[in-house]
Amino acid sequence: MPIRQELDAKTRWPAAALGSCPPSSHPCQANVHTMAEGDTIHRIARRLSAAIAGRRVLDATVPSPRSPLRGQTARLVGLRGGRLTRAEARGKHLLLHFDGDLALHCHLGMRGAWQVRQPRSKWRRPIGGAWVVLATEGAEGAQFGGTRLALRSEGELRADPRLASLGPDLLDPEFVPSAHLAPLRARSGDRSLGESLLDQSLVSGVGNVYKSEGCFVAGVDPWRAVSELDDTEIGLVLETLRKLMLQGLEGGRRPRQVYRRAGLPCIRCGAPVRSHGQGDANRTTYWCGNCQR
Repeated sequence: MPIRQELDAKTRWPAAALGSCPPSSHPCQANVHTMAEGDTIHRIARRLSAAIAGRRVLDATVPSPRSPLRGQTARLVGLRGGRLTRAEARGKHLLLHFDGDLALHCHLGMRGAWQVRQPRSKWRRPIGGAWVVLATEGAEGAQFGGTRLALRSEGELRADPRLASLGPDLLDPEFVPSAHLAPLRARSGDRSLGESLLDQSLVSGVGNVYKSEGCFVAGVDPWRAVSELDDTEIGLVLETLRKLMLQGLEGGRRPRQVYRRAGLPCIRCGAPVRSHGQGDANRTTYWCGNCQR
């Protein structure tokens, strides 16, 4: 079967209250944009690794005139002949490490996507819009859009303050919720739980969907200040988030029990699901004011 997968930041949610995007070789096409969260980035890293890791890069091109790599010609030339040694997810950041001390630093934001295909099969998007195309001996990978794409040396990656400031990744195999309770509490101050969960310096990988869904499943009100929560409550939220995101990583499904269901009845108690902008970024939080305490 030809490899032809679109690995993007977008999902179309079905109308059914408990529905989610069905698992497939690529997420559903979208009419509603959502930020790529940690499970999406880890899944992309896995698929890129399976498709092109260890294969010699025959060519690296930047078809789109809007590609941030247009000014990095010398480094693009340096990719040719090299091999992808590791595809790494750090929170919402994707890092593609190549031999020769080069790495692609990608952030998809709400509209970016990676696509993988075998040579001579069709691209799912016009290739002229690709920010970068990596052609290897057996497969090709392309990034379309996003908020960031840069070719860096490994030393530059280590010195990048955005990466250095990231908190522990919830999908890291070594992540243990109890080990991060004190730092999260100390650095959250009087901020609400929902706002703190989106702070990538506290825990990384959580976006608006999992913030709302994790708090709902744990039964904890996302508007409560972190300083008011006990360790059991914070630990339960982190454990729930990790479990939901692992399910998303392995099954390609995201929960939808409260997210984008404002005004509809809560599946637990029947009260209307509520929504409101939260934090300095005014990201919309969805919750049940009746059964989340």
